[in-house]
Amino acid sequence: MKKFTSLELNNPVLICSWEGWPDAAESATKSVEEILSQLEVIHSHNLNSDSYYIYSDKRPTVTNVKNNLRHIDWLENKFSFIKRKKAKNDIIIFEGIEPDMNWKSYVKDFIDVIKFYEIKNVIMVGALLDSVPHTREPRISFTATANKTNPLLKKISYTAPTYEGPAGITSAIGEKLDKLKVSSLSIWGHTPHYLQVTHNPILSAAIMKEISNILNLKLNFEKITKRSEEFRSSLNLALEDHNEINKYVERLEESYDTEEMSKIDPEPQLILKDLENFLKDQRQNQE
Repeated sequence: MKKFTSLELNNPVLICSWEGWPDAAESATKSVEEILSQLEVIHSHNLNSDSYYIYSDKRPTVTNVKNNLRHIDWLENKFSFIKRKKAKNDIIIFEGIEPDMNWKSYVKDFIDVIKFYEIKNVIMVGALLDSVPHTREPRISFTATANKTNPLLKKISYTAPTYEGPAGITSAIGEKLDKLKVSSLSIWGHTPHYLQVTHNPILSAAIMKEISNILNLKLNFEKITKRSEEFRSSLNLALEDHNEINKYVERLEESYDTEEMSKIDPEPQLILKDLENFLKDQRQNQE
């Protein structure tokens, strides 16, 4: 295993996200990626990822470079280290991919970094499908396992984790953090389940703003705001003639505005069933 490099970090906070199950509409990973692009990295550390993936399922990518040479981009789980002048916390950003196998070994490798750099605060960023309308401000929920005196929690309202069901890698790592008494904050963005999109930049922007607020980051939102406006225009155009979906959105708006729907992680199958039942009722009423 690659040895760690001593960096003399100041009370570092780890921000992490994973491609895959905990990244609906790529809203979590894209938000973290955009934050990283605006910060100056002084060092990086990669986990040895070969034993965690089935490459016939999650394939590396090949690109052609100059002089007829080819380059393979292998799957990476990378920590990027950022020193901040006159700030209370330096930052480590982890960009990962939820593993296909050997989860316990993966978690151990991840936790080894936590221990070596004496990280006391971890922010896990995720995104999930939910019964929320795209016509309202994005819903962001927070859960935390931490002492109430933790200064990172002063600016937000959070609850203790209550989700029960199939576990993602965030849950597996969260369990280990609890045992180490490392403060863990989870930020979950809720994306409309009825939208078949690869990326929801509106939600990514909302997640970025929350992280910026918590850590006092001075981020530029110009690029993500432009993407969000383009996305919103394309979405409105695409849904213009879909009367059934628009009626369903109106129903979600009513629930959202009256705070009737659950803010806790819903069961994905129930969400999809709700939409199926609604569309079925609409068609029967038209017969």
